[in-house]
Amino acid sequence: MITYITDQRPGEPDILTAIKRGALEIRDLAGTVLLKIDAPEQGWTHASLTAVQPVEAREGAEAWLSGQWIGSTEV
Repeated sequence: MITYITDQRPGEPDILTAIKRGALEIRDLAGTVLLKIDAPEQGWTHASLTAVQPVEAREGAEAWLSGQWIGSTEV
């Protein structure tokens, strides 16, 4: 399961707003793109990202949004 670090708790920086309209890429641990999804019309939210749990990610994967690392199965 991919853990996304895009939720924002009090006192933490908002990393999602600036990149929420970018494409989401799920990459294996070697960096090969397994899945690429364009942003929804309103942009990504923590909830919509968390819903992306592709079968291919079960062997280990990382999540990238607009080229920025935002999660992993290793977190």
